Amino acid sequence: MNKVRHDKKQTLVDWLIAAVVSILIGIITMLLMGGSLKNPFSLYAWNAGYSMCLGLPLFASGYWFRLYEKFFIDWIRKPVQSITIAQLVHLVYASSVIFIVNWFWFIVVSGHEWENFWEYNKGTILAEYIIFVIIAAIIYAISFFKAWRQEVRDSEEVKTEALSLKYQVLQNQVNPHFLFNSLNVLGSLIDTDVVKAKKFTRELSHFFRNVLQFKDKDIIPLQEELDFVKKYIYLQQIRFGKALEVEIIASKNMRGNVIPLSLQTLVENAIKHNEISKASPLRIIIAVTDDRTLIVENNIQLKNAMEPGNKTGLRNLAGRYEFLTGKKVEITQNSKYFRVILPLIVLD
Repeated sequence: MNKVRHDKKQTLVDWLIAAVVSILIGIITMLLMGGSLKNPFSLYAWNAGYSMCLGLPLFASGYWFRLYEKFFIDWIRKPVQSITIAQLVHLVYASSVIFIVNWFWFIVVSGHEWENFWEYNKGTILAEYIIFVIIAAIIYAISFFKAWRQEVRDSEEVKTEALSLKYQVLQNQVNPHFLFNSLNVLGSLIDTDVVKAKKFTRELSHFFRNVLQFKDKDIIPLQEELDFVKKYIYLQQIRFGKALEVEIIASKNMRGNVIPLSLQTLVENAIKHNEISKASPLRIIIAVTDDRTLIVENNIQLKNAMEPGNKTGLRNLAGRYEFLTGKKVEITQNSKYFRVILPLIVLD
């Protein structure tokens, strides 16, 4: 109710302002055309009435335009059709207002003859048409800008929602992927070493307890991720022993954040695609650099028979980092090593 009252009050104020502005424009125009401030009051009254009869309909054209704009105007998708319709409507509206106002004040109020109407008013009518065209152009420009700005906002909202949805899909794919590979490891250990399988199962349960803690987090401190990946490395070394060598180079005072399971995904990727044996140990280096990047590098000794997979883990990780930081994950590979560089997420 209060909003309705406020809107009505604001509308009344707008109309009063439009009336005052119309009168002032009429007086200024009269003076510019050779009039004098010493004119009789009746001339000022006539000028004020005439000016308001033109100015208020001109002001009202904005309301009429917004009304038919909802149904017939689409600046973004149908610009040519919209400008054509808008011009026709304004032409009809302006012609009606200009003719009726000048007819009323020239014939009815002033008592002149119809035969002298055009000869006496043609200059005034032409000037009024020019003013209406200028005002219409301003209205079109404002309307187009508002439509364009809303289109940009809507587009950005859709884009953000799509990226957010994509991010959630990527995030939800990580844990099932890791679980699948962990169960494969456990299955192989059961066939080869029951004692190690039991120990692996116990440590794996603790590990997944931590995984659940990270489930709904977008980012975590780098130190937490390092502590987390150490547990994963421990689980893998139960299986591979000294054939899996991992070196972590990081200062205790380091700053920055990462996406949960980032390092685990990269270490898992290295283990999955390379031969690991006492004769050919897999060496993985995890290093935090001074330029706020995280490097994971391993020597390359690819398996002859590759495990089935579609690189989902690495691709998802790269997609999630690009979503959160706007930066791409750098991947370098040659005959000797495979390197992934992750940008640390620094919160101001």
